[in-house]
Amino acid sequence: MERTPPDPAAFFRDMLGQWEKTVNSLGGEAMRSEEFSRSMGAATAATATMQANMQQMTEKALAAANLPTRSDFDAMAGRIAAIEASLARIEAQLGTARSDPDKPRPTRGRKPPVAPQK
Repeated sequence: MERTPPDPAAFFRDMLGQWEKTVNSLGGEAMRSEEFSRSMGAATAATATMQANMQQMTEKALAAANLPTRSDFDAMAGRIAAIEASLARIEAQLGTARSDPDKPRPTRGRKPPVAPQK
């Protein structure tokens, strides 16, 4: 009769399973309570207020350093997109829109291009 060696991790797995069941039952009971809902709402509101205050402080610091804020970059990107759309519309009306953007462009070297041999 051959004996199998005991599994050293079996005790740990059993204890972990029991711990998970206990924590899940306690957590489920706590989440059903009105106090938990109120405290989570208060924590969420505090987090939102803290983020708004940090954003205001950051904007003030950037303004004091004469640096653009994220909203400045967003506004500038919107204006650039509107300008590009207007230019594309004007090019389309004039018929000067680039027809083939993948067309090879001439090199900008000092040597003239070599003519093909006949």
